[in-house]
Amino acid sequence: MAGRKSSANLSIVPPSTGKDSRLSAPRFLTTRQAQLWREITNSKPANWFTRDMQSLLVGYVKAIASHEALSKRVESGELQLELKDENRLYAMQERQARLMQSFATKLRLTQQSRWQPKTAWDKGSKPDGARPWDH
Repeated sequence: MAGRKSSANLSIVPPSTGKDSRLSAPRFLTTRQAQLWREITNSKPANWFTRDMQSLLVGYVKAIASHEALSKRVESGELQLELKDENRLYAMQERQARLMQSFATKLRLTQQSRWQPKTAWDKGSKPDGARPWDH
């Protein structure tokens, strides 16, 4: 029969194995993609990303790197494109941004993906300060 635990028992911290369980970046990623991988995986607790999320994370870092490359081309001003080609480049950039957003949500990296609708409504419906009739 399990009863209440003593304060001494509660204060015991299990020993650390010293092994970080973070997913390693796959070898086929480019240098920039691997750097993004490490930045993202290090921004969350070690157990946040599981092996079954690896393909989503690969897609996410590839989308970010692709968006960065497209943005660099657009912002460089070096390209002398006709309007239709420039519009295609902007459309590609927008698609990459949407893809990044989708991956970020699926990987639960965005605020939106961590909030439950009921909880979000409750928090948003409460006043920030004192109500006038509470004085």
